[in-house]
Amino acid sequence: MNFARRRQGGLVRPGLWVLGGSLLVGTLAGPYSRAWAQEVDDRAGAWRITPRIGVGATYSDNIRLAPPNEAEDDLVLQVEPGVSINKRGGRFDLRLDYTAQGLLYGNNGDANTVNNQLQAFGTGELLKDNLFLDVYGLIAQVPVDSAGRADAGNLGSTGAAPSNLSLFNNFDLGLPGGRELFTPAGLFNSIVLAEDQATGYRFGVSPYWRQHLRGWADVLLRYRYDAIFYDEDTGDQPGVIRTTTDDSQIHTLELNLDSGRELGKVNWRLDYFHQREQQDNAVGADGQPVGDDQQERATAQATYQFNRQWAALAELSYENNQVTDFEQSPDGTYWGLGAVWTPNRFVELKGLYGPDVNELAGRWSPSARTDLRISRREQDFGIDPGVRWQGLFNHRTRSTTWAVTYTDEITNERQLLGDGLIGVGPDGQPLALGDPGTVIGPGGVLGLTNRNFRRKRLDAGVTYRRGATDWSINAFNEDRGSQEASADGKLYGAGALWIWRFAPRTASFVGAGWEHDNLGEAQGGGVQENDYWVSVFGLARVFTPDTGGSISYRYYKNDADPAEQGFRENRLNIRFNMKF
Repeated sequence: MNFARRRQGGLVRPGLWVLGGSLLVGTLAGPYSRAWAQEVDDRAGAWRITPRIGVGATYSDNIRLAPPNEAEDDLVLQVEPGVSINKRGGRFDLRLDYTAQGLLYGNNGDANTVNNQLQAFGTGELLKDNLFLDVYGLIAQVPVDSAGRADAGNLGSTGAAPSNLSLFNNFDLGLPGGRELFTPAGLFNSIVLAEDQATGYRFGVSPYWRQHLRGWADVLLRYRYDAIFYDEDTGDQPGVIRTTTDDSQIHTLELNLDSGRELGKVNWRLDYFHQREQQDNAVGADGQPVGDDQQERATAQATYQFNRQWAALAELSYENNQVTDFEQSPDGTYWGLGAVWTPNRFVELKGLYGPDVNELAGRWSPSARTDLRISRREQDFGIDPGVRWQGLFNHRTRSTTWAVTYTDEITNERQLLGDGLIGVGPDGQPLALGDPGTVIGPGGVLGLTNRNFRRKRLDAGVTYRRGATDWSINAFNEDRGSQEASADGKLYGAGALWIWRFAPRTASFVGAGWEHDNLGEAQGGGVQENDYWVSVFGLARVFTPDTGGSISYRYYKNDADPAEQGFRENRLNIRFNMKF
C-alpha cells in the first residue's frame, strides 16, 4: 500500500480536525468528568476516565534539520487534547490512552497537521475461568526512512513499538500527579519538516480458551488476528515522493498443552505455533508477486524426574516455514536428548544434544528481586538456522533497578509496529500495559521496509531513585541483516538522565544521549553513517494537583558521513498541561 511522506505542502484531513475538536469539547466538560472519576475510583473494578489537554510552543532554529547554511527557523504551536481510560478488576480490564496532537507552524502554515496517537489494550473474561478475549490497538507516527534527518524522538527506538523514549527511558519526574502531567511528548515528539513520516495503525483481537483437565493437563488454545496498515496518499500532489510498503493481516494459532500433577515423575509439554502473514500487493526484488509468509513449528518435550535434582530430557521438533528473504531455510524434523539439573529452587541448568540441535540454558533466581535467564541454541532447521542467544537479567534493590535483555529473532517492521501492545506473557496470561503517560514511540532511524530481517537487539539500563534525586543510564545495540543487503543496518548508543526535585512541587532535569548508526545499503543503495548527539535541560512545576508547566532547551546535531547530511538544531519549548 502506498503512503505519502510528510512534507511541506502536505494536506490535513478535515476528519482529523473534527476528531480533535470533538475531543477538545469533551475536555471542556472536565469538572463533570473529574467528579465522576473521583467518585467511582474508590470502588474495585470501577472506571476512571481522565480527560486532559496540553498546550505549548516550540521554537526551532532549524525546523528542517538542514545543513547549517540552509537552516530555517519556525515557531510551532502545539495543542494536544487527550483522554486516558482505566478499568482494573472484575471480569474486564482496559487501559486506553488517546491524544490528538495538533501542530500549527508559523512560517510553514501548509504543513499544519493533526496526528492521532492511540495506545489501548483490553482483556475480558467471557466465560468464567475458560474463555477470554484480548483486544488492542495502536496509532503512531513512524518514519519512512532516515537519510540522516531523524528527529531525536526516534533515537534508540525498538522499532515502531510503543515505549518510553529509549534514550531517556525513565522520564518520571516524581512530582505529585506528574506522571500524567509530564511525559517526553512535549520535548521529543517529532515536529521537524525534514523527516518523511507516515501514520501506522495496528489493531488486533485474540480469543483464547484455558482449561484444567483435573490435574492431568492444562490447555491453552489461542487465536490472534492482527491488521497492520499505513496512511495512504490518495491524491497526486506535485513533488510528493511516494514510497511503497505493504499492509498486512497476520493470523496466528497457538496451542500449549502442559502435563498436570497426577503423572508424578513424568512431565511433558506440547507446543504448536502457526502464523500466516498476508501482504497486500507485495512484490519481491525481481518484481514478481510475493506469496504469504508462513511459519509453522511443533515441539514435544518430556522429562523423567530421577530425584529432586536430576531429570532426563527428550525433545522432538518440527519446522515448516516459507518466509520472504529467507528462502534457504531447511524444514523437517529433529530431536535431542539431555538432562536438567536443579540443585535447589534458585538454580536450574539444562543441556540438550542431538544430530541437528544442541542447547545450553540456565536460570538463577535467588530471590523475587533477582532473575537471570540465558540460553544458547544451535539447530540446522528453521528460519536462518545457526546459533541463537536469548537472555534477560532483572535486579531490584531498595533504590535501584537493573535490567538487561537480549533477543535474536526473525521479524519485520510490520510486526514490530505495536508488538508491545499484545500484552501476553510466556505463560499466556495477559500483561498490564505501562503506567499513564507512556509515550507512543516512533519507529527508529532505520525506517520502513518490506523486508524480513534477522534482528539482534541488546538493551541494558539502570535506574536510581532515592530522596529528591533520580538518575538513569541505558545503552542499546541493534544489528539487522538478511539474505538481501537492503534490510541491513547497525546502530548503537547510550543515554543518561538526571532529575532533581529541589522543591516539593518543582523538579529540574538534565539529559544527554548519543547514537551511531550505519545504514549500509538500507537507504537507496548508498552507505551512510550518522552520529547523533542530543542534550536537554529544563524545569517542571506542578501548580495544582491537576495542572503543571515546563520549560526546556534542547541541542541536537548529527555528525554525518557524507557530511552534507549533517545538521545542528537549537530548540526551546514551553508547555502547560491540565487534567480534568
